[in-house]
Amino acid sequence: MLPGILLGLGASVCWGLANVAVQRASHSVGTFRGLLWSQVLGAVMAGIAAVALDHRTAQPAVGDIAWIAVAGAAALLAYLCLFYAFEHGRLTLAVPIMSSWAVLAAGLSLVIFDHRPTAPQLLGGAVVVAGALLVSRYAQRADASAAGGAGSRGWLFASIGAAVGFGVLIPAMARLVPAFGSSGAVAVSYAAEVVIGLPLALAFRIGLAPPAGAAWLPVLLAALLETAGFICLAIGSRVAPLAIVSPFASLASALTVGYAWAVLRERPARGVLVGAALVTAGVVTLAL
Repeated sequence: MLPGILLGLGASVCWGLANVAVQRASHSVGTFRGLLWSQVLGAVMAGIAAVALDHRTAQPAVGDIAWIAVAGAAALLAYLCLFYAFEHGRLTLAVPIMSSWAVLAAGLSLVIFDHRPTAPQLLGGAVVVAGALLVSRYAQRADASAAGGAGSRGWLFASIGAAVGFGVLIPAMARLVPAFGSSGAVAVSYAAEVVIGLPLALAFRIGLAPPAGAAWLPVLLAALLETAGFICLAIGSRVAPLAIVSPFASLASALTVGYAWAVLRERPARGVLVGAALVTAGVVTLAL
């Protein structure tokens, strides 16, 4: 159990840093270009790690095709919403809402892997949802006030979409680990995401030119840190129940909010801080 918890914490550190890199990549090259090139790089990195480190416990089966499709679609939703929310919203508002993915991931793992929740985990899930709803409520007020009453909620809906996407992606990726290995499951999911998303981008004539010069750095860091986080989580799910590992991984939200507060000088309303605190407390309770 302890190795799984430590790997979940490792994933949270990687993702906390990755959130900062994703925000900078989004501002440097835009949502769609940043997403494409970070995922292409991430697939290559995960593929190299799979060749060097992975061992499989089962052979790929026909049924895995469906899980690959689910993982690819969920990854596309999650990362498209993540990049958009970080480009147009504030970290202290978007990240606590996104962190509710741990509740959905834990819930789905109960069905897919037949894990049984404890009373504290159920309580933690309820607290996470309550905190995310509180952040959403005050975030809407902040947007409306800033826009003279109208408000632009695109980033808010994107934050919710990211939570749903990651909540589905995590258990789907864990389902692929036996057939493809811990790193291989990440590589396959990223590749499926690109295969699904690239034709859509071309159909809508979205510019996808490679970044230039220094703009490559945040894209590269986003790819490296996101991939490292997923590999930590995938390995952790092999040594401990995903319903235990994923809440520790979602503590990245607390790290990101701390960074936004200390470095970016974001000062959200008191209600947002209360909601973020509830999310963090709920995630910790989930992991107990």
